[in-house]
Amino acid sequence: MNYTQMKNNNDIKYIYEKLSSLYPKYSNRKPKAKIYSQAYTSLIGVMLSAQSQDKRTAVACNQLFSLADTPEEMIKLSRDEIIEAIKPAGLYNAKSKNILATSKMLLEKFNGIVPKTQKELMTLPGVGRKSSDIVMRFVFGEPHIAVDTHVFRMLWRLGWVDSLDEGKASITVNNTTPSEYKYGAHMWLITHAKKVCKSRSPACDPCVIRAACDMRDISIPKSKLRQNLNT
Repeated sequence: MNYTQMKNNNDIKYIYEKLSSLYPKYSNRKPKAKIYSQAYTSLIGVMLSAQSQDKRTAVACNQLFSLADTPEEMIKLSRDEIIEAIKPAGLYNAKSKNILATSKMLLEKFNGIVPKTQKELMTLPGVGRKSSDIVMRFVFGEPHIAVDTHVFRMLWRLGWVDSLDEGKASITVNNTTPSEYKYGAHMWLITHAKKVCKSRSPACDPCVIRAACDMRDISIPKSKLRQNLNT
């Protein structure tokens, strides 16, 4: 077993019951999978979103997809053209390289179709655990939970994980979340982390899951965090 379960099952169910009641607009039903063309642009969009604000990512996506929105069209672009289009999202040198390499691999190994398994997704250049979880959840409608900085912060404070390795944290939360909460879990966790369990001045007093929280400090130097899920 590649994870350590810090919370017991009753605590975990309590957390999800409280969060699902607090954020009812986020459905716990299985969403529809996206069609082929949407799967490719969604994948590229996730790659562009790494360490980028949503608004800047949207601008980059619009500019890039106006030039190419299929792997066949993308590989016809020069790297300079891609760089110019995605500059608003930042890290454009690495991202442009990965976009071209991923598009080529999709054509060469997957007949131009975005693979539907996490193992295959993670073979694509620039696609790590977090990105693959996002694609599995929001593109293919599978019950995956993506652990970003916000979700990790809350998992740590809750005492749900005991490792500073976000990869291990992702495995832990995905493997310990009961199946009946899997589809809504991602949005419940990230929404609560952003609105209540903030990096600075978390709102602990009114927090609905405080009874299940270890309230551990998150003042961990970023240099000590193994953030191997940035992609």
